[in-house]
Amino acid sequence: MADVNWSDDEAIDAFFGNSDDDDDDDDFEGFTEEDIQHVRRNIIENVPMSDFAPENDRDIAADLGAGWSRDDVDVVLAPFTGEPTLNIEMSGTLPIDFFKLFVDDAFLIELTIETNLYAQNKLNNPDLKLKDHSRMKKWQPVSIDEMKVFIALVIAMELVQKNDIQLYWSNDEADETPFFRNHMSRDRFLAILSNFHLTNNDLQVQRGQVGFDPLYKIRPFLNIVLDRFSDVYSPEKNLCFDEATCAWKGNQRFRVYNPAKPSKCGIKLYQVCEASSGYCIGFNIYTDNTGSSACVDYADTILGEENKCSTTTRIVLGLMARCGLLDKGHHVYMHNYYSSPELFTELHLQNTYACGTLRKNRLGVPYVIKKPTMKLKQSETIFRRNQNLLAVKYHDKQDVHMLSTIHKATVSVLDKVDCNTNQQVAKPTCIADYIAVMGGVDLSDQINHYSCLRKTSKWYKKLFFHLLNVCIINAYILFKKFGPNDGCKKEHQAFRMAVCESLLSEAVTAPRPYVERGRKSVGVKPTRLTDRHFPNYIPAKPGAKRARPLRECFACNVKKSLRETSQRKQTSFWCEECKVALCVPKCFQVYHTIQNYRGVLLPGEENSSPSDSE
Repeated sequence: MADVNWSDDEAIDAFFGNSDDDDDDDDFEGFTEEDIQHVRRNIIENVPMSDFAPENDRDIAADLGAGWSRDDVDVVLAPFTGEPTLNIEMSGTLPIDFFKLFVDDAFLIELTIETNLYAQNKLNNPDLKLKDHSRMKKWQPVSIDEMKVFIALVIAMELVQKNDIQLYWSNDEADETPFFRNHMSRDRFLAILSNFHLTNNDLQVQRGQVGFDPLYKIRPFLNIVLDRFSDVYSPEKNLCFDEATCAWKGNQRFRVYNPAKPSKCGIKLYQVCEASSGYCIGFNIYTDNTGSSACVDYADTILGEENKCSTTTRIVLGLMARCGLLDKGHHVYMHNYYSSPELFTELHLQNTYACGTLRKNRLGVPYVIKKPTMKLKQSETIFRRNQNLLAVKYHDKQDVHMLSTIHKATVSVLDKVDCNTNQQVAKPTCIADYIAVMGGVDLSDQINHYSCLRKTSKWYKKLFFHLLNVCIINAYILFKKFGPNDGCKKEHQAFRMAVCESLLSEAVTAPRPYVERGRKSVGVKPTRLTDRHFPNYIPAKPGAKRARPLRECFACNVKKSLRETSQRKQTSFWCEECKVALCVPKCFQVYHTIQNYRGVLLPGEENSSPSDSE
């Protein structure tokens, strides 16, 4: 650990939004699309940052006493020793093979066992009073193949998004999707979703007791994906540390509100991702302000249990350690929620280098950066160097504050001319690299156009579906990197559909619901289904040789064009009201009670039934 005594009280307040520093209200929050387009141009040259400093830029005694000065030094960085590669041998390169790197059959078996156990315990509960129409009265244990069908339908729901889950089984012509009812009935899907479980509730430690885990209900899946995200793939040099939100508006102790995210209320996840692709290498779920998590424990092993580092520093450092990203020369980019001199110093000691926007009220920030001692003009820049730390203040449309252990104090001149000043665009190199790596957007959110999230009253189910979606995104990224190079465009939607179809094809023993085929009922029901009908003998024509003539049954005969091996079926009975010959009793009963009678009597026939007007 660095030989620096950081005070933790003010830092925690700043990190968790409780700072009483009024100057923090106008902190820079992010770069615009125009900034991003500027940096995507080629860099012509890098010039010293002192050339863009205002004339009244002077060293301050308070900064000099803390080690900050205007003298720049060469930055010495350890070389990147990692190798971006797939760390596991694969038996195939189909989309389902990449998906099973994270969600394999062994996990689905455990999921099936716990779901069945939870349902059985619910049925055995003497206090449970089921209504007459309750789906639980028809509950049957779930098989592994049926669980695959369930997961496949959840993935398919991402591709065909509807407001209400029951609309996927709608019979309305304008809104129907037969795919779902062809593979699982609505009641069965909702029954599995209601009993969906990942752990045994009987083994959970209650709140307030030693060993209580607030994430117990989803802990098995968390452990699996956390290990596999970092074990399966080794990332590139540039990483980004950001946060994601699993949307959740229900009651939960660790629910947070973040107005900067698309889902403002939900469960917060700290994520470290590969900057170029958005591959999630690891994450940590926020549960309380104390930082009581496995990542904090990892950080304490590095910093020492008596360390006085802030909670955010311990979370970032611990998550990087848990994912095996320290001491490899990685460059980590992050926004101002995480950036601080304390964190960057500790990362530098682990041969890991960082760059990010900065909140000017952080502890250890130089006074000239922290307080508005001078007003900067357009494109003016000031910096201060403290050994490996570089603090920068740059004025564009507003003041932008940066902190870096990667860059020298230089400004990059781009091959882009500003239309207002007619001069070439110039930005500090640390800002140019930050925008180029971060891209102004979170790539995981950008790829996450499709979402597995379903409405549910249980937070752990919502979090499971969120993490399942992260698994699919990671699998898709690896598929693009290491999949077959056949020249075909690898679309995200096609990848998800391929995973869905593969899961369905593997579920050979899963029961399929009976689906009536044939024409739909349009308008008023035919009279054969509503009036009173009675069987009678077919009357003989005058002069006929047979007193009881025979005719082909209207309901159970295969069409003449399909009678290669089938024999015609004749009967001496008919319906006098309908004027059609029918076998008695089966054909007569089915014809007068079921709309699609041929689908029952001739289930193998592909053609639709004759119209009722025949």
